[in-house]
Parts: sequence; C-alpha cells; structure tokens
Amino acid sequence: MATIPKKPWAGFSRSEPKKPQSATPAQPVRRSADTINPYLPGDPIPKPEAVEKDTDTTWAEFADLQAVQNRGFADTAPASRTMRDADERSYAPTTPAPLQNLHARPATPVRKELTVVEVMVEARKNNRVCPKPAKWQELFEMLPDRRHAEPAPPLVGAAWNDTPSIPKRMCFREHIEWAAAHGALQQIYTFMKNLPESDWHHMGD
Repeated sequence: MATIPKKPWAGFSRSEPKKPQSATPAQPVRRSADTINPYLPGDPIPKPEAVEKDTDTTWAEFADLQAVQNRGFADTAPASRTMRDADERSYAPTTPAPLQNLHARPATPVRKELTVVEVMVEARKNNRVCPKPAKWQELFEMLPDRRHAEPAPPLVGAAWNDTPSIPKRMCFREHIEWAAAHGALQQIYTFMKNLPESDWHHMGD
C-alpha cells in the first residue's frame, strides 16, 4: 500500500491568539500632601463655621482680661506727709556764706619732697650728659658718706677722653642716686641748677 508523504510544514502550528484579559478597574491616584497647593481645580474647599455657644461667659472672660491689663495704669495715691516734708526741706531758705577775710595771710604751700626723677630731668635738659670735669669733681666732693670705692669717682682726667657719653651719663646718675640715698639730693640739685650751660657736657660734644 502506498504511504502518504509527510508534509514538511506539518510540524509548524499556528498559535492561537490569546484572548484579551479584562482590564482591572483603575485605582485612584493618591496625591502627596502639598502644603502650598492642597487643593486642585474642582476640589471643594471646606468653609469654617463659627458657633457661639455662651455669649455671657465669653464677655465676662474678656472683661476680666481687660481689668488685669488696666491695673498697671491705676490712679496714683497722694504722697505721704513724710515724703512732702522731705521735698519741702530741699527748698528751704539758704543761709548766706560768711565773707572771706581779705586780710588773712595766704596759706603756706606744702613743699613736696624732691625726687630722683626731677633731678634727672634737670640733668638731661638740653641733651646734657654730665657736668664738665672740674664741676663734676666739685659735685662729687659734696656727696656725703663717701667710701674708698663707693660711689665710683667721676670720669675725669685721662678717663674723660677715653669714655663715651653714655657711660658718663650712667656714672653721673649713680652720683645723683647716692645723694638721694644719703639725704643730699636737694643740695646737689641746687648746685646743678646754678651751673651755666657752658659748664655742662652735651651729647655730640
């Protein structure tokens, strides 16, 4: 018996089209909270309703609050007798001051003690360094309680030409401080005040 030849396309089958599934009902879209625009066009906007339930109680509370605030502006009380007496004493008649004695002798000014600073101001005036050798030696002889090496002798003689101005100043200051420590500062100061400017050695000489 003859066999029916197999069709080469018999193995290919056409898939059946799937039936469309019924669409699920759309879920409502939830909006995130928006504090600036809480409503969309068409949304109903709620309206507040004010309901007054007790008019008398509300008015009483308002009156009490107003009374508390007005206590700070209460009427002033009259001053006591003690306060009035003190105020009247401040306006009591004045007593004339006694006349000054025009013939009285002027008070003697109090002389303050001379200091090393004041003497050094005189010693540094006009850029001074120290007295010249002869006057410096004379001033040195006025210092009381001099010992063998205290204070140091003035830089005169051969030491005068070999010593700069700054060491001369330091040596002269030592003599002034020695006079202050031994009660001869006023005497040394008077001697310095009486020296003419030509008897002083200056910076740059």
